[in-house]
Amino acid sequence: MIIILLNTIYLLLLLWYRQHWQMARTIFPESLQKDELPSVSVIIPVRNEAKNLTEFLNQLAKQNYPKEKVEWIFVNDQSEDDSLEILNLFTSTQIIVLSLQPSEGKGKKFALKKGIEQARGTWIITTDADCALNENWILSLIEYGMDKNADMVCGTVQVNTNNRFMQNFQAMESGILQLSAIGSLHAGFPLLNTGASLAFKKAAWLKVQGYASNEHIASGDDTFLMLSMHQQNELKVVGCPSNNANVITHAVNSWQEIIGQRLRWNGKVKHYKLGYIHFVGSIVFLAALSWVYLLLSWCCKGYPAETLFLVFVIRLTAEYTLLKEWQSFIGKKFSWIHIILMSFIYPLFTVFSMVFRPFMKNSWKGRTCE
Repeated sequence: MIIILLNTIYLLLLLWYRQHWQMARTIFPESLQKDELPSVSVIIPVRNEAKNLTEFLNQLAKQNYPKEKVEWIFVNDQSEDDSLEILNLFTSTQIIVLSLQPSEGKGKKFALKKGIEQARGTWIITTDADCALNENWILSLIEYGMDKNADMVCGTVQVNTNNRFMQNFQAMESGILQLSAIGSLHAGFPLLNTGASLAFKKAAWLKVQGYASNEHIASGDDTFLMLSMHQQNELKVVGCPSNNANVITHAVNSWQEIIGQRLRWNGKVKHYKLGYIHFVGSIVFLAALSWVYLLLSWCCKGYPAETLFLVFVIRLTAEYTLLKEWQSFIGKKFSWIHIILMSFIYPLFTVFSMVFRPFMKNSWKGRTCE
């Protein structure tokens, strides 16, 4: 039966990502001496982050990286709150504040571009002002990259949760995506990454001409850049499945925002040039669609309950296999009830966000997204 086959392929795909995640987790580099560490510029685009900036700035002093070798570049992207005023209170030789002018463009890619062009570091690291950073965050990304002789190092991001189902749903979906991202990258077929924990050599960024090929697309600064570097044979991109390279961000507060976030992600997929990404996306979508079809048919007495149960068990096995690894990685457990609910709802969520994407307008921080 085609429905069972599609979901079995989905299961095998996720098992493959888990295997490569485990392989990537086996070996970590030894610590480097202080004089071996390169100069680093951390670029933080800021738009309407006044409520997060003070706490974020307080984290900077805790970073376990030589202060003389790191600079923090904040780029204010035409904020409409007090972000710029707060940043100006902290300006120093190590903390640089820039402002993106309307004539220079608008949006995260243009803010990143301005910051990177001004950066003096050999390595560039990007993150967001609403993230919590481990004190060894910079050190972990840089040491891993140097040990692997890499040009880009992709870290991970974890969604914080207060154990409500809506937030746990985000945390679990994010975990599946993050683990798949590192696993697929280790396998040599990168799918996605996160700009919240991303390091790359400035020379490599210049080699691929930065974001020039996709500046017109509102989102995707992280994944497009990763794919551009991956397609350059002489550049090496690696995933860093280290707890120290994992940053924590906030869950959004409503299902509307969750759907909006997914719509933004889906909007950039059509611009990817690599066929295997579309192949994987098709498997995920068709497996989810077949589950929705089966569920509706069962409700109309078209399929026996045994078939419905079998397909659900296949999907639950696939997603729990990855979630078990993610739970171990972040040191947090999700309740079985929430895991079962997530597996039941996830295909509905996937189908809705894919089918209705062309018909829905989406926005982020007051701006319309493609």
